[in-house]
Amino acid sequence: MAQNFGKKVNSLRTSIVAYADVGFGNTLYIRGEGAKLSWEKGLPLKNISATEWAFGTNEVTGLITFKFLINDQIWAEGSNVSAWAGSRSISSPEFT
Repeated sequence: MAQNFGKKVNSLRTSIVAYADVGFGNTLYIRGEGAKLSWEKGLPLKNISATEWAFGTNEVTGLITFKFLINDQIWAEGSNVSAWAGSRSISSPEFT
């Protein structure tokens, strides 16, 4: 009988999409907990179009909580956002 150490079975894809105009030459980042996210250092989102950004992972189970930042420095306004593993979260973060 084969054993499965450290590999996830039935991994779920979690997709996080943000619609935001962060200005030419800037990048949208995500910080949080779950899915190997950290509140101390963000991960860049993939730029899909001028105002569409995406982050995806198969590494999350349960709940992921996050917030967006411009250039990993300027926090989005409002509360943290949460999404369940296997879901698709669509946000329109606002910045001052």
